[in-house]
Amino acid sequence: MSKNARRPLISRRLLWQLALILLVLVMLGVAWLDARVRQRFDSHQWQLPARVYARPVELYSGRVLAERHITQLLALLRYREQAGAPTPGSFSRQGNSYLIHTRAFHDSDGGEPARQIRLQLAGNQISSLSGADGARLPVARLEPMQIGSIHPGHSQDRILVRLADTPPMLHDMLLAVEDRQFYQHHGLSLRGLARAMVANLRAGGLTQGGSTLTQQLVKNFWLTRDRTLSRKLLEMPMAVLLELHYEKPQIIETYLNEVYLGQDGSRAIHGMGLGAQFYFGRPLNELEPHHFALLVGMLKGPSLYDPRRRPERAQARRDVVLNVAHEQGLLSDDALAAALARPLEVVPRGGGALYAFPAFIDLVRRQLARDYPPAVLSGEGLNIHSTLDVLAQLAAEDALARVLAQRDPQGDNQLNGAVVVTAPDQGDVLAIVADRQPRSAGFNRALDAVRPIGSLAKPAVVLTALERPKQYSLATLVADEPITVPLAHGDTWAPQNFDKESRGAIPMAEALAQSRNQAMASLGMEVGLEPLILTLKRLGVQGRIPAYPSIILGSHALTPFEVAVMYQPLATGGFRTPLRSITDVLDIAGQPLARYPVSADPVIEQGPAFLTQWAMIQVMRAGTGQRVLGQLPADLVVAGKTGTSDGYRDAWFAGFSGNHLAVVWIGRDDNQPAGVAGSSAALPVWGNLMAALPQRSLREDAPPGVEWVWMDADGQRRSAEGCQGARRYPMLVASIPEAASACGEDISRGGVRGWFRRLFD
Repeated sequence: MSKNARRPLISRRLLWQLALILLVLVMLGVAWLDARVRQRFDSHQWQLPARVYARPVELYSGRVLAERHITQLLALLRYREQAGAPTPGSFSRQGNSYLIHTRAFHDSDGGEPARQIRLQLAGNQISSLSGADGARLPVARLEPMQIGSIHPGHSQDRILVRLADTPPMLHDMLLAVEDRQFYQHHGLSLRGLARAMVANLRAGGLTQGGSTLTQQLVKNFWLTRDRTLSRKLLEMPMAVLLELHYEKPQIIETYLNEVYLGQDGSRAIHGMGLGAQFYFGRPLNELEPHHFALLVGMLKGPSLYDPRRRPERAQARRDVVLNVAHEQGLLSDDALAAALARPLEVVPRGGGALYAFPAFIDLVRRQLARDYPPAVLSGEGLNIHSTLDVLAQLAAEDALARVLAQRDPQGDNQLNGAVVVTAPDQGDVLAIVADRQPRSAGFNRALDAVRPIGSLAKPAVVLTALERPKQYSLATLVADEPITVPLAHGDTWAPQNFDKESRGAIPMAEALAQSRNQAMASLGMEVGLEPLILTLKRLGVQGRIPAYPSIILGSHALTPFEVAVMYQPLATGGFRTPLRSITDVLDIAGQPLARYPVSADPVIEQGPAFLTQWAMIQVMRAGTGQRVLGQLPADLVVAGKTGTSDGYRDAWFAGFSGNHLAVVWIGRDDNQPAGVAGSSAALPVWGNLMAALPQRSLREDAPPGVEWVWMDADGQRRSAEGCQGARRYPMLVASIPEAASACGEDISRGGVRGWFRRLFD
């Protein structure tokens, strides 16, 4: 055979070999793509942030509830006003009567079904609570409000939804606009590709892709958004492979959770579930056709059709989608007209509860950081149930804002403040306010503003003395007289009273109630600085406390949160209950991962704790805190202490009832004189706050080892009721003197009591 005859044979063989190699390469490539598609789809777990929820809001007849607070609450929960409250998440109002259609929810207590409730307000409290049928309800709960999310490790956020829980209108509208042949094709639409090819030829470039919904999912899930030929060549076979292995419902459900819908700072908004909350402040199942149309329309370009930045363009795009839905038979003529007439109804950025309480979320982050690494918080979709009481938070914000507006209406004096509210027995942090603008996410004054506490230290001085019953009782006279204490380097400490006057010898209880600096300084120097420091440590004060005489009057600096920690044992009768912002942590399936149970450790003996608390009750009844009593019910027993730092730079008040402890600080960030005092600035905030919450009185019945005794004015002898100058005090048995005044002896010898005394003598 000639050379020329053999050449075609060699060429054909080479071509077959090349074709075979190419086929093998294609098959290997397809196999690689197939493995990649299945591995990614089967093992994919979305990076979900940890979500933080407030406690459910409890409503019951008799609960203190101002009209403005129920209005704020419904707004934060994104309840819409609608006649007859026909669907969950709606309410109607007639005067002081509210008809509320609650949302269903599940929690560790079992949750609540969706139902209608009717509540009547009268005199800043709920006067009646009933169901839709008029039957009285003992209690009703509104759903836990999501107050924040924690995603430090990535920038994506989403709320997962199941296809079965997705409103059919959204599903149908999406397919009508994006892929009408979704249930007929196998990943590629030849008609769509032909249409895109013609458009690209006319434009002279790649302007359209003719993508099916499956191709869009591939692009979002595996590839980039760049419009390149290479990406398109990868996208098409991957879409076919995806359809080969997975059912249509799986694909569309994944699409609904993956789609990109805009940006919130560094946080990327993904999925229809979060899109509904981000743009409308409502769950997906509460949206209406015009809402669905906007979300579907934004898929073409979330930035281009951003309803907050470009409302006219967004509305035009929404209306296009509505008309397409009408053409496809999804909307009647009347429904189309009604939807076209509706505004966009987009909530302001940051206007929902998710952004409402940044100071509290800051505390949650810090407490979670002790137990969970960032990767867990940012990727596993944890559900965190917090201790936040939304109504207590609103009351605290309102109380601080009102007082600051009165004292510094324009902010010229640069006054600011912080409030911490807890439930003493459980250690639950109910509310935190860290700025006169409570939605501000800047400096957290409640957790980080370290300021001298002033007279808030005085109850610790009294407690230190009372723990020595052989030496001191509340009746013991202390010297309210000038005192000079020598310091190092030749300096001296010579505190003065608020009124620049001295009253001589006065009972210890009165010295605390009237906040007499000289008397408390004398007492503090008598009991000793080291014992006082140990008392402060037992109360929960952390860090080094310098042994300077000035700590008696509160030169030591603490944050408002640290003051709340310090006052917890005083409010609980001697038990330290660590403050917690979290009750439990659940995984994405709702199974408990961790619980934060209540713990209580005795740090003060019951008797001295009761005496100190009683002395603080006198602060409110006849001392520096009495001006607030007009704001509270006349029979409510509360305790507290005012505090003012040098130069009127800081105003403090810390006080408690049987179920609420609240700490208030007011001052300036630059530590300049602010002209504020505890009784005139911080105390009114505390009074307004406590008046807005349901309260329980402190108990005044003496515990074992404490007896009520009438004492002579000299503080050293027993007396009796009716004797001149006699006062009644609770006293430890060990501190009750044997000696009695002449009047006391005369009275004790008469009557039944005297008969028993003579009998046993």
